[in-house]
Amino acid sequence: MVCGLHKSKLQVCVKILCSLSSNASLKLSQISNEVELDKPRLIPYLSFLYDRGLVGEQNLDEDEKAYFVTERGVSVLKVVNPLIREAQRIEVRNFEAISSALSGATFTSGVIKEKRPRWKRLSDFIKIEIVKEES
Repeated sequence: MVCGLHKSKLQVCVKILCSLSSNASLKLSQISNEVELDKPRLIPYLSFLYDRGLVGEQNLDEDEKAYFVTERGVSVLKVVNPLIREAQRIEVRNFEAISSALSGATFTSGVIKEKRPRWKRLSDFIKIEIVKEES
């Protein structure tokens, strides 16, 4: 999964499905740790996945549930994971191309200095003719 501050809904949902597919089942706190999302922000994603039949719930006791990925969820992962991997490769290639282009560039401080000609002698700049007066 691409790491970043702001993940898309798809990225979060896929990460939840991947976490659940790697384990038989997980409690809400375990999923929260795996996906790096606090519980109040995680619950709507789980509800979204549950409503679509991608995630199942199992009651552990009165207060706690465990979540697992369903067969339908596994089928979705089989389709989505290759697409996400390809998207990550494209991002990496674009990053490498941009990085390569920038590494060859030279930057200035932003102050443009006017180039002035350098004169070696005053006579290079002013033609002086000496005229002798005849007496």
